[in-house]
Amino acid sequence: MSPKAQSVLLVTFLATFGVAFLARRRSLQDEHGGLAELNLNRWLVGLSAGTTAGSGFIATGSVAFGYSMGLKSIYLPVSWLLGDLVFWYFFPARINRTGRDSQATTLSQILTYQLSGTLSAVLALLCALTILVSLTGFLSAQWLTGQKLLSGAFGLSNSTALGTFALLIIAYSSIGGFRGSIYTDVLLAIIRIAGTMIALIAILWFAMDDHMAFAKHIAAAGSGFMSMRFGGIAGTASFVLGSAIAAIGFGLGQPQILTRYLAGRTPEETRSAWWIYIGFGQFTWISMIVFGVFLRGIMPGITDPETGLSVFFQSYTDAALTGIILAHVFATIAGTSNGVLVTIAQIIVHDVVPRVFDDRQARLCISVATLLMGAVSILISLSMHGSAYSVALSSMALMGAGLASAVMIKVLGWRHSAASLLCAVIGGIGGAVLWQQSGLGRLLYEPGVGMACGLGINWVTVRTFTVETLRK
Repeated sequence: MSPKAQSVLLVTFLATFGVAFLARRRSLQDEHGGLAELNLNRWLVGLSAGTTAGSGFIATGSVAFGYSMGLKSIYLPVSWLLGDLVFWYFFPARINRTGRDSQATTLSQILTYQLSGTLSAVLALLCALTILVSLTGFLSAQWLTGQKLLSGAFGLSNSTALGTFALLIIAYSSIGGFRGSIYTDVLLAIIRIAGTMIALIAILWFAMDDHMAFAKHIAAAGSGFMSMRFGGIAGTASFVLGSAIAAIGFGLGQPQILTRYLAGRTPEETRSAWWIYIGFGQFTWISMIVFGVFLRGIMPGITDPETGLSVFFQSYTDAALTGIILAHVFATIAGTSNGVLVTIAQIIVHDVVPRVFDDRQARLCISVATLLMGAVSILISLSMHGSAYSVALSSMALMGAGLASAVMIKVLGWRHSAASLLCAVIGGIGGAVLWQQSGLGRLLYEPGVGMACGLGINWVTVRTFTVETLRK
């Protein structure tokens, strides 16, 4: 790759570190009473949550999805939108309010608020360990996506590229802490918006420039490639419903995103971030799918469509634009990786390690935990093969299946106890695993089944406990 493109990417790295250092100066006054004291406005909440939620899939998998499946791929983000609308109507404001009441920093602290006893401690530890295992595996998978970026940009070997990318994220995450994660997310969101707009304009320009060849290649892709038909009515309805439920479970069961809602200035300010979060997410997601669709008409012979974004710009555009697109891909992967890593560190310090230190020591411990768990995730990633990669990604769905129902019960104020929430988490994960192993995931995604199991188990447990108490 040309030095000019590499320089643009290096400037992005430096800017990210600069923002992290800026946030570190502000962080000295943070975390004295939970994340609520950060008082983030709607733009910080919405853009940070959207950046953290994106993952490398947006810049790689979405392009490949559009390239392979055609316009019908848009059903996924549109279906997800329906679930996001339901989620934002009911939950972020309530999550923020519960976080303010409990002075919480982690999801486990929310779930155990106003609960006590041995089962409450077991619930907190179970949630913490579930999150640690799932997020560490997912983080390791993200390093593999970053490896593709740096190996292609700088010609590095796979292990060197993976280690370099991971160390960049680990370094700025340990410097900035949670506030640094928020600030860098906003910077990365701006880069992603710019990169997305450039990608759309460029692909449309070249499609129109040689429209005869474009039409020929699209026709060769098959008669259904540019069609929005998605099977029968039953199949389409099942897909849309499953994706919408999965979106609700994703919002409730992903602690790296949920912490953004805890840090909002007020419940009302947090809820008003919905149009920023949804607008940003839908724009970048649908745009990358459309890019993949049009790319099929320009470069029909790409063997690895996940690399289509960078391959197109390296082949057709100026080096500076290629550098901006590389920065866009970096921003997509880095935003998620940073959010996950900081959340892992917070869980270790606040939920796993006994609190025997003050707030200043806690900030230092979070930095140390960030470095330690970052190193662990690198080692896992270096030994990860294809099946392990799939397991790491599916573990995120199982985590959401177990935690989403418990969070829903807590923030909506439904009747519960430490025992019922503990059973709900275990039952949600167990139900999702059984559903996954049965092969029925093609009919309805596991998070929806896990949420239903958790809600049902909580209701039965609370009802049984109440009946037994009355009999006594």
